[in-house]
Amino acid sequence: MNRNALIIIAKYPEKEKVKTRLKGLIPDDKRIELYVALLNQTMEKLGRIEGVDTFIAFAPEDAGEYFLRFNVRLIPLQEGDLGAGMFHAFREVFNAGYEKALLVGADIPDISSRIIMNAFNALSGSDLVYGPAKDGGYYLVGMRKLIREVFEEVPWSSEKTLEKSLYQARRHGYSVALTETLNDIDTIDDAIRAGLLKVDGDRS
Repeated sequence: MNRNALIIIAKYPEKEKVKTRLKGLIPDDKRIELYVALLNQTMEKLGRIEGVDTFIAFAPEDAGEYFLRFNVRLIPLQEGDLGAGMFHAFREVFNAGYEKALLVGADIPDISSRIIMNAFNALSGSDLVYGPAKDGGYYLVGMRKLIREVFEEVPWSSEKTLEKSLYQARRHGYSVALTETLNDIDTIDDAIRAGLLKVDGDRS
């Protein structure tokens, strides 16, 4: 067991659950293919980082068999909002004895092991670390002890998500570090820029 835990939060790839902002804009099978490609890419980059134990926190909680192929530890997520799910995943790894923990999404094409290690290093001097996303959210959150408040009273999937999270952290006296800003994949243009969708007349 290492001291650092990396949690990758992921969903079973079904059309009603993944890349829903693209629903109706590209065919359902393309949305699922896009999500699976992002998940596979993320696991290829982050599944085996020296000095880090990787977990997948997945939903729904009966979909564990699908994620066994990645050969990492699994955390089933219960029903609830995103904040509740993230807090549950952090609680699981801290209860297992890890000293630092990071959580990232599965849809960040430019994520790298270097960014992950820089974030772990930032936790040596801060209670929390965030990786800002260009849309106002965040693609990474990490902590060196279990902190509940930053998952409460936060508008998820909003341009105010990071701003409100930082407010909650500072309001409760926690120190915060930031990593570099990256794009997640929420729109067709995001996917095209990342080379994950071809540009054609109907973007299908």
